Amino acid sequence: LGVCAFQLTAQARPVSVLARQDAEKLKIRQVIYHDRVAPFHTLARDFVIKLSGKPSYHGLTPEQVVASWLLYPEEWQHEPMFRVKSERLRQELGLKSEYAALVDLFDGKTYRLKGLLQRLQDEVRNTHEKGWLENRQAKKLEKEVLELDEKVGMVLMLQKGTFIRPLPEDGSVTPLSPLRIRAEIFYHAVPFTKILFMANLSLGLLALGWWVYSCVMQEGDKARNWRSRWRQIWVGAVWMACLFHWTSYLLRWYIGGRIPLGNGHETMLFLAGFLLLCTCIWQRRFSFLLPAGLLLSGFTLLVAYLSEMNPQITPLMPVLLSPWLSLHVSLIMVSYALFALMCLCSILALSIRRHTWQRQRLTLFCRVLLYPAVLCLGIGIFIGAVWANVSWGSYWAWDPKEVWALITFMLYGMAFHVQSLPRFRNPYFFHWFLIVSFSAILMTYFGVNYILGGMHSYAG
Repeated sequence: LGVCAFQLTAQARPVSVLARQDAEKLKIRQVIYHDRVAPFHTLARDFVIKLSGKPSYHGLTPEQVVASWLLYPEEWQHEPMFRVKSERLRQELGLKSEYAALVDLFDGKTYRLKGLLQRLQDEVRNTHEKGWLENRQAKKLEKEVLELDEKVGMVLMLQKGTFIRPLPEDGSVTPLSPLRIRAEIFYHAVPFTKILFMANLSLGLLALGWWVYSCVMQEGDKARNWRSRWRQIWVGAVWMACLFHWTSYLLRWYIGGRIPLGNGHETMLFLAGFLLLCTCIWQRRFSFLLPAGLLLSGFTLLVAYLSEMNPQITPLMPVLLSPWLSLHVSLIMVSYALFALMCLCSILALSIRRHTWQRQRLTLFCRVLLYPAVLCLGIGIFIGAVWANVSWGSYWAWDPKEVWALITFMLYGMAFHVQSLPRFRNPYFFHWFLIVSFSAILMTYFGVNYILGGMHSYAG
C-alpha cells in the first residue's frame, strides 16, 4: 500500500495517510451500512461529515480518512477532527479551538464525556432547583455532549471492526449492480440541494422584481414585448429547476429502493419538488406563480440544506414499512405546499393593493386553491389515523403532531363559512387570515418536530 505523511493542520503533527490511488480502489467496494448494501464511499463520506462537518478533510478523500483511521489509529487519535460547535462545551472540555482530537476527550483511561454527561443529566432532573432558562441551557448542552459522544462511538466502533460490515460470502445478501453503485457515488458528488436552493432564490428574487415592475408598467406594444421576453426566461428557468430537482429526487429513490419520504430532509425535498411542479402547471394562467414557486422552493431547499435534518439515505424503521406511509406523507406535504403558495400570494396581494385586476386574480387563485389544500390535509389526517391503527392499534393518540394537524385543519376550514362568517368575503381580511394561519403549518411541522417532540418528531 502506498503511504504518505501529511501535515493536516498547523497544530497537529504529521500523520500517515493512505495514498489516494489505493484509497480510490475502496470507493466501489460494497459493505452493509445502515442495514442496506452500499458502496464504501457512502459509509466513508458519512463518517467524515459526522466527525468534521464536511464531506472531505484537508484535501483528503473520505476513503483516505477512514482507511487511515484503521491503519494508523495511534497517529490519528491526535488529529483534531471532531467538530465541537458549542462554545460552552469547548469551555467545559478546555478546548482552544473548534476541533478536538480523540485524546482530548480522554483523561488517561477515563472518558471525560461520561462524567460531564452524568452531571448534566443530574442538572436536568433537578428542574425544581433551576429556572426555565437554566434548565433549557442544560438540556441543550446535554444534547451536544450526546452528539459528540456519538462521534466518538463511531471511531471506537471503527477501531474495533464493528462499524464496517463486509458482504457475507454465503450469498444471503444481493450485491448492488455496477449502475447502482455509480448512481450513488454520482448523487453524493453533485450537491443538488445546494445548487438548486441558490439558483431558485436568486432567480426568484429577480422574477419577483420583474413581476412587480410589470404590474406598474404602462400598457403598450413595447411593454408587452418586454414582459413576454422576460416571461419566457422565467418559464424556462422554472422548468429547468423542476427537471433538475426531480432528477435528483428520483435518483435518490432509485438508490434507496423506496420513495424518499422517511425523514425530515426527504419530506422537504418532496415539498420543494411539488411546489416547482405546481408552478410549471399553473404558470400560464397565473404569472405571479413564477416568482412565488421559485422563492418558496428555494427557501424549502435552504431549510433542508442548513437545518439539522439527516440527509443520509437510510432504510425505514419496520413500523414505517407500510404503503400507508407514502400516501399519508404525500398528501400532507401536498397540502403544506398549497398553503405555502396561498400565503405568499396573499403577501403579494396585500403589496399591490392599488392594482385591482392583479389583486383580484390573486384572491381568486387563493380561494380556489383552498379547496384542494384543505381536502388533501383532511384525507392525509384520516389516512394517518388508519396507518396508526394498523401499526400501533390506535387511531388517535393525541400526539402533539396529531393535535396541531387537527388545529390547522379546523383553522383553515373557517374560511369556507362565508355565510356565517361574512368577514371572509373581505379580500383584505381573507389574505391576512391566510398569512397568519400559515403559522399553524410552521408550528405543525417545525415546532412539533424540533420543540414539542412526540412520536412524529424527526429530531427525536
